[in-house]
Amino acid sequence: MITRKIEWEEQHIIEHKSFLHLYPQKLTDDSNEFYFHEILDLSYRESQRSFGLLYVHTTRGLYPYKVRENPIEFIKLVEEKIKGMM
Repeated sequence: MITRKIEWEEQHIIEHKSFLHLYPQKLTDDSNEFYFHEILDLSYRESQRSFGLLYVHTTRGLYPYKVRENPIEFIKLVEEKIKGMM
């Protein structure tokens, strides 16, 4: 996860490790909970750099996550759980 902070007219970019946790009825990170009925879609955009971006589209907004590996299997698993809720 990347945080940008501006102090004393300087921008600091802080990168820290964060994990998405998959539970039977929700997806969580260090500071957010997304129940499956709130998740509209998940998508992934590969980058030319050593990372890609995983996007969690929810009814509360878009949440981007910088990832080092292709999360396609994770996306499929979450989508299966969402379909199972319907």
